[in-house]
Amino acid sequence: MDFMIIMPLGEMLMEELMINSQQFSFLVASYTLTAGITGLISAFFVDNYDRKKYFLFAYSGFAIGTIMCGLVHSYEGLVATRILTGAFGGVISSTVIAIVSDAIAYERRAWGLGIVMSAFSMASALGLPVGLYFAFTYGWNWPFLALGGVSILNAIAVYFTLPPVRKHLDVAGPKPDAWLFIKNIPKNRNQWMALTYTMLLMFGHFAVIPFITPYLVENVGFERNQITLVYLVGGIATIITNPRIGRWADKVGKHKVFYILAFASLVPILTLTNLPVVPVWAALIVTGTFFVLGGGRMVPSTAIVSSVIKPQNRGSFMSLNSSVQNMTAGIASMVAGVLVTIPEGGHHVFGFWKVGALGAIFTVIAIWQMSRIAAMEEGA
Repeated sequence: MDFMIIMPLGEMLMEELMINSQQFSFLVASYTLTAGITGLISAFFVDNYDRKKYFLFAYSGFAIGTIMCGLVHSYEGLVATRILTGAFGGVISSTVIAIVSDAIAYERRAWGLGIVMSAFSMASALGLPVGLYFAFTYGWNWPFLALGGVSILNAIAVYFTLPPVRKHLDVAGPKPDAWLFIKNIPKNRNQWMALTYTMLLMFGHFAVIPFITPYLVENVGFERNQITLVYLVGGIATIITNPRIGRWADKVGKHKVFYILAFASLVPILTLTNLPVVPVWAALIVTGTFFVLGGGRMVPSTAIVSSVIKPQNRGSFMSLNSSVQNMTAGIASMVAGVLVTIPEGGHHVFGFWKVGALGAIFTVIAIWQMSRIAAMEEGA
């Protein structure tokens, strides 16, 4: 939710901090680029520790950074604290995926990841409407303060409920050399294809996301407080669909389900970025479909990517994959900031169709790249 809240606050932040679309895109990118750098650094030593302890270290720093985001009152201060938050947040998602992948066999992993990835849906359906209510009622700082406080409570809960995750440390034989492993990735076609696939898909996705809120408000006719409906509808829909997509992928094949969802996602991408003034209910159908298909394709693809590596190196690889994901998202956000323009004092977003076309092109290339990745059974 910390990462997602900045998107729907875009129109509000540009107005209150008196920044333009390029500055806002850099604000979004400041988190993801920093997360990418720390994810890359983390790849060299993450597999040397109990995954629970490593997660709690990163999550505690993330919580503190989020609280600091709520204590600043300037654009420069917000960029600085987003960089701090991203430095810790960059390794959280990769560690969670490594934990799930260690605990659940490949045959059932898409279902397990579908359950865990429903957290993003819950953040949209439950967290974002509450966060946006606080922002629109009391000021944009309040969602960050609330998130930081809840994160501290969550860290305490994780400490007492999550068992140690050290299966990768108990493997017989010499400990893996992270530097040697990472250096050899370009020589491993499957691993290299998986990282390239992640870059392509994330670029196509995050070129679109940062300017959805400004576009809906300025071009489609949404009121500011109606933006919460976008995330409420999309979140509830994906809470229902993600676990079912996971079971479907485990049953009929992860590659097959990914192809179906990825090709289908081209429709809402192109529709959303060219949407004229329409009734709110019609726009919600488009945005809801974008959430379901855009998020749903990540369930089987994440299961596939997690399978190209042995458990003892999984933390390093998923951290590296997360680094590629975050840095690509940051670059895509800045590219979107160049293609999309919002004139000073104007009430119209220009060029959103360009990022839609770019997103569709990169999605098609990502589909082709996925066809070159072979999912391996555990121990194969």
